[in-house]
Amino acid sequence: MRKPKHYSVLEVLNFSEVGLVFEFYSTKESNFIVDDLTRLTSKNIVLTNETSYNASYSNAILLKEYDATRSRYQLQIAQQNYHSIIPIIESVTKWISESCETTLDTLLKVTLSFNHRQLDTLSSISQMDPTRLILKFDESEVYKRFPEQVNSPYALSIKNLAPITNYINESEFENNIKYILTTPYSEFYGINFKEYTRGILECNYIGGKGYADKTAEVIDLLEYLIIKTYQSINEEDYTDFESYEVKRLTEGYDKMQMAFYDPDIFMKEFANLKVYVDLKTSPQTIKTYWNILRKPLFEMIINGGLRQGYFNYDAQIGRFQLRKGVLNHATIKDMDLVACNVQGIIENCSLVSCELSRSRIYKSKLISNNKINESYMEGVSVNRGNEIIKSYILNNEEMVNCNVNETVVKFATPGKNLTADDKSTVVVKQMPLPKTSEAVKVDHPRDYTWIKSMNKKDNEGYGNLYDKKNYLKHEG
Repeated sequence: MRKPKHYSVLEVLNFSEVGLVFEFYSTKESNFIVDDLTRLTSKNIVLTNETSYNASYSNAILLKEYDATRSRYQLQIAQQNYHSIIPIIESVTKWISESCETTLDTLLKVTLSFNHRQLDTLSSISQMDPTRLILKFDESEVYKRFPEQVNSPYALSIKNLAPITNYINESEFENNIKYILTTPYSEFYGINFKEYTRGILECNYIGGKGYADKTAEVIDLLEYLIIKTYQSINEEDYTDFESYEVKRLTEGYDKMQMAFYDPDIFMKEFANLKVYVDLKTSPQTIKTYWNILRKPLFEMIINGGLRQGYFNYDAQIGRFQLRKGVLNHATIKDMDLVACNVQGIIENCSLVSCELSRSRIYKSKLISNNKINESYMEGVSVNRGNEIIKSYILNNEEMVNCNVNETVVKFATPGKNLTADDKSTVVVKQMPLPKTSEAVKVDHPRDYTWIKSMNKKDNEGYGNLYDKKNYLKHEG
């Protein structure tokens, strides 16, 4: 069996390639920002509002997301050696701290790859087992430096379990952990594994209000990410911390597995969570539909911490409904939520009288009396009677028709009841004007006498075989 080669911290950093995306708001003129960043980075800054451009070593991209009094920008720096990227981090974070504004929805995104021609590891990022890094990475190292990122909808925790699919003995958890942990392949997790098969990891943990004030913490966390990624591709045995993480994440897992298969055990273990089918609670009805009920129930129990509430399955329309539930870190799809308190990912849901904080909400309907705080919303229809605070809405002409405070509303259809405070920004999509075509130019004088010739035979005006006058005469 091949033995791993061991490298010092300095050697690992020497062979690391790092790219950056700084997100910030600014009221300065774009040309002044370009001048400042050109001076600070020693790169050619390309200003654009198109997302299709990629940065190169010599050209950085300044993406202006929209034009407003306080516009939102992304400064994209292509990957380069770790040691050459540190001065850029130091100079740009200082400039952002002094000249711009950062909020919950702004990040310093980091992309990481290794030079494997020099760094000879047992595996590579493109061939890694993501669960090793998920177990090895200690999120407390993030939150003690960036407390704003706790439960951030822009850097969700990677410590998620998958729904139970088969029985796993507790003593075999370590050997089967890859079948229990869910690998986050979306861009809004703390570590995004979406491009890992191309040898690139993206880290979103650095961010939040005032992230640019913490240059030393940014560099510390970047180094921590690099070392933990290196260890996860160059170690075979589980460390004590990884074994502890397995036990912590799977605590009580065996008891939940039994309840997953047996509704009688479930109803005894979760007595405060009432389950209905068509609002009926008979044990036989629950057993009949248990194969349908158990998957969404256990997704909310395992990852969302659901322990009480009223869960109903409407068999006629095939729709799940939850009332008075409390969920954290949950992923909820295709469900009606009433009077719930939720933090997590919501998709294709209808909500009434709910409180959501630090959540991501997609393709859903906020019907009435919902309060949304510090959340990201996309493709969401919002009726009047709702309230949205310190959030970011990206719509495709769906209507927003309620009070918004300290919120960006981008590309929505404003309803007549939409009211935005002076700390909010409403961006309307600019539709391109129709192109006008030039008239055909004719150099010589035009002769229109040919038009008269078309009207010489009035009796052919009907375009048929009958003479007009004779036809009318015969009819009379």
